[in-house]
Amino acid sequence: MTLLLCSGLACTAPHAQATSRLTDIKPIPLGNSPVTLHSSGFPDVTITPLWRENGNAWSYHLYTVTTRDTEQPGRTSLVDTENPDHAGQLLDMLQDSPHTGEDAVQTIHFASARINGTPALLLFVTTRDTGTNPVPQPSPAHIRVYQLIQGDGEAGSTPFYFAFRTTLISPVTTCHADIALSAATKIPFARWNGDQAPVPTCPQ
Repeated sequence: MTLLLCSGLACTAPHAQATSRLTDIKPIPLGNSPVTLHSSGFPDVTITPLWRENGNAWSYHLYTVTTRDTEQPGRTSLVDTENPDHAGQLLDMLQDSPHTGEDAVQTIHFASARINGTPALLLFVTTRDTGTNPVPQPSPAHIRVYQLIQGDGEAGSTPFYFAFRTTLISPVTTCHADIALSAATKIPFARWNGDQAPVPTCPQ
């Protein structure tokens, strides 16, 4: 599935042939507490951020996404994420890599949107491609976009999961993954992170 990313009146195709129109992207800022979303066509979805302290610059968040089990309402089910690097294998949790906070290597964000006019819940995983360069040095980045869908009941899958949809290439090289995300989606940094979040300044 290829998405035609549209922001306002501008549309950009991440690949040569676009088959679906992505519009009305509205970021869902996350703090340090669970957030429950009421998405059209799905049971309530809860996103829980967890902090893993390492005692150094490589601490990180883990994110679990859960929903009420549709067959056993007293049970909570994980919402997994498709891993395109491993033939669609499902991941139980998501992980970011904020490093010092000024030079995030990988960020996790959720947003509501419309795909061909239909409401959708999206996941954006933005990764800077630092290679062997120092982390603070500006680098290119890519954004993987996922959509929450209902599973088909296949063994080993979860009732609902985030299906991989497309990869966007950021038009900028930068020291922070969310600057790359903002450039690719044309949505300001503050809307992804909250109005109080300072915009990092990359070294020149």
